[in-house]
Amino acid sequence: MLKFEKNQKVVEIGNVKIGGQPGENPIVLIGSVFYKNHKALLDEKAGRIDKNIVEQELNEFLTIIEETGMQAIIDVVGAHPEALIKQCEYIADIVDCPFLVDGLNDSIRIPAMEGLKEIGLLARAILNSIDDNTSDENLDKLKNIGVRNAVLLAFGNRYIFPEQKLKLLNEKLIPMSQKAQIENIIVDAAVLDLPSICINVETTRLVKSELGLPTGFAPSNAIYGWEFVKKFGISSRCGAIASLMTYCADAGSDFILFGGVKYAKCVVPSIALISGINSYYRKRILREKISEKTPMKLIF
Repeated sequence: MLKFEKNQKVVEIGNVKIGGQPGENPIVLIGSVFYKNHKALLDEKAGRIDKNIVEQELNEFLTIIEETGMQAIIDVVGAHPEALIKQCEYIADIVDCPFLVDGLNDSIRIPAMEGLKEIGLLARAILNSIDDNTSDENLDKLKNIGVRNAVLLAFGNRYIFPEQKLKLLNEKLIPMSQKAQIENIIVDAAVLDLPSICINVETTRLVKSELGLPTGFAPSNAIYGWEFVKKFGISSRCGAIASLMTYCADAGSDFILFGGVKYAKCVVPSIALISGINSYYRKRILREKISEKTPMKLIF
């Protein structure tokens, strides 16, 4: 069972606590909306959406989160700044949890963060992300906007393996976040493809062991694009998705981007099981404190 020697930082954003020792806080499950091919997204440029679809999906997701004692963040994806602002505002109005401001590049994300400041939503907004390509000019913009929360994406052509990703964080990404005066940072170990998720597992353990920062990753694109399992049917595919997400949880991940919120039933109970077992070990064996909100109290 995992216990990191390094003191672990816990980041609080809105009603969510991200980080700590395994079992200390429930793993944060991050579900996406308005991604490409999401049925709720009707016009990505205008930000026009089908509210009935997204509200049904979010209600199901957050109900399972509540019933299992887990934690949630909504990943709001946008292809245009104006649309992304509009979509984030809508999500913030209908849910209480934090949300990722997720655009393809800084030209989308940073104007969106500026717009969210104007409507008073920066406290719950998490920039996704600061990466190796973020310029000094854009770091200054983030500082001037007053962005408080950000993901550090440990990705780059020269930063593939765990030690390289740690170097990227130490030498570039963490100093960049300090330059932008970001208060709360979480680390995305950056998935390349399905088999290389083992690299992300080791990266997560290394980052938490060396830096003590809240860390996780997004296996969703890799597993949902896996054609091989589809020939065995929906139940086998759901089992494969759940098994991969629990593998991520067993790495000590503090958060997991599991893909579209519509997959909540497939993913959340399995992660709650791992999270609850970790909490049991921490409380009963290590005799250490766990969060008041824990799946251990609900699912066993």
